[in-house]
Amino acid sequence: MLATLADAPPADAKNWTYELKYDGFRALCGLVNGEIAMWSRNELDLAPRFPRIADALRKVKIDEVVLDGEIVAVDAAGVPRFQLLQGGQHRERIFVFDVLWLDGQDLRRFPYAERRKILERLLKRAPAGVALAQKLEESGEDALKEAADAGYEGIIAKHNPSIYEGRRSKEWLKVKALNEQELAIIGYNPSTASKSEIGALHLAYVGDDGQFHYAGKVGTGFSAKLRVAMRDALAKLIVPASVAPDAPRVRDAIWVKPRLVAQVAFTEWTSDNKLRHPSFLGLRPDKRPEEVVKETATKVERPATGRSMPAGRSNQKKSDAPVVTLSNPQRVLYPRDNITKADLVAYYEAVSVPMIRALGNRPLALEHWNEGIDKPSWFQQSIDSSGRGSAPDWVTTVKTPTRTTAHKSVTHLVIDRPETLRWLAQMSVLTIHMWSSHAPALEQPDWIVLDLDPAKGKGIEQAIDAAIVMRRLLDNLKLPSYPKTSGKRGIHIFVALAPGYTHEEANAFACNIAGAVAAKVPAFTMERSLAKRRGRLYLDCMQNGYGKTVVAPYSPRAVDGAPVSAPLKWEEVTKKLDPKKFNIRTMPDRLAKMGDLFAPVLENAVKLPELR
Repeated sequence: MLATLADAPPADAKNWTYELKYDGFRALCGLVNGEIAMWSRNELDLAPRFPRIADALRKVKIDEVVLDGEIVAVDAAGVPRFQLLQGGQHRERIFVFDVLWLDGQDLRRFPYAERRKILERLLKRAPAGVALAQKLEESGEDALKEAADAGYEGIIAKHNPSIYEGRRSKEWLKVKALNEQELAIIGYNPSTASKSEIGALHLAYVGDDGQFHYAGKVGTGFSAKLRVAMRDALAKLIVPASVAPDAPRVRDAIWVKPRLVAQVAFTEWTSDNKLRHPSFLGLRPDKRPEEVVKETATKVERPATGRSMPAGRSNQKKSDAPVVTLSNPQRVLYPRDNITKADLVAYYEAVSVPMIRALGNRPLALEHWNEGIDKPSWFQQSIDSSGRGSAPDWVTTVKTPTRTTAHKSVTHLVIDRPETLRWLAQMSVLTIHMWSSHAPALEQPDWIVLDLDPAKGKGIEQAIDAAIVMRRLLDNLKLPSYPKTSGKRGIHIFVALAPGYTHEEANAFACNIAGAVAAKVPAFTMERSLAKRRGRLYLDCMQNGYGKTVVAPYSPRAVDGAPVSAPLKWEEVTKKLDPKKFNIRTMPDRLAKMGDLFAPVLENAVKLPELR
């Protein structure tokens, strides 16, 4: 559960509890008969990094418990300092602020005030290194002043009746006394004093449009040792252009892939959304760059009394987290595999982060299978608030001008939040097709895609042969390429494009490549007519035009086995490749093990060479 940044504590203090805000690594800790697991929000195993904390938690006298807390390193005055976590200090401890599970009982539906009392009893005699998060008895204003006077970052206000939700919620509010922000590192300037050091880091955050936006640079707060270490780490991530389209032209700037996250202190945001007087505090290995957003304090109003809104009822505005209620969750969508709508919801939730990253701001087309894969489906391009497949008013849409009819446009769905994926599952959408461009730059594709479509009666082995040939050609042109399965028999090959190309240029380049291969290999063809292919694989280059789509990564397909379109490593494109192995049941584990293999398509943009 995550807190919402607020500009002030809530006014009705009697219904809220205030805790100190601790500056460290968030840790979810499970303890079963002395065995401990500690995980960060992005599933980073924290036990090897903080063995003293793990050993301390093993001494908690309880058989089975799940605790939520913050791992910190404290200074001589006992105040947490994030910088100390970076330097291998040994004054580490965990401040526990919630209990989610106790001896077989799920406590997440219990009110916060009741969970806090249970936690106080559990940690009444806590072992060294484990402490209960400090509760402040004053009003919100007094609590914030007390935290500031003691040197803490701020306070967390928790609504006493609130349940524990796995999302950001206004039932928990964070109010800062000091300004700190997590930001993605997108570049650096070399030091003018030493070639082996950085001089400053260029920073960015993810905006509402799903793109990185430049936030300024930071050049203070580094030790000499850290400046060298940062230069070594970033030198492996260099790219030709900034991932933030609004980054200024900075002399001597070296741009990098957004792989690292920095914690930065600063005085304020300027009117043009840049940091004023920033200072580097440390790296955040527990955060992903794509999670980093500009934190803006919102005014949170709520009645003086009352409980949390029950599930399934909502009076929320569009900006609030919507509630999506499933009808017929046990409806079977894949009869031979006994996969239900509820299973589809669970899958979309499991892959929501990489899927939203890939689909951010892209117009989409949808395939609905309301009665399962054995019944007819229907295809949806336009989405509105009325008619078949009508969308709730909280979903995000984008209008795309048509090229066939003047002054006409089509309204497409955009997936920018997990709730939209849940709504698609409720609508039994099994296949999602995406554009190659995104708003607001609809005329500029982000990639070239080559669709390798085996002949009727042939299997994926024919696409594998073509993919290997295609990769060799692209390698010779010094163009990095990234394969994924179509989810059925085909393979898609992507080349990430630098900004500035049109759909026409992308389409022409793709067709030149396909034509060169088809001319050399008789088993491949560019013939669109099925009757004229005569057993040859179809090299489809025509999916690069304006409004053309390709099956999205991680999208399910409506065939037995519930396969999904799976991003691949090139080493996997061999005769052993079986697309059915990548399915609704196996893909979450594959993601946890291998990460998002589609991410390079969104990051490693290149310029196209001249073809002769």
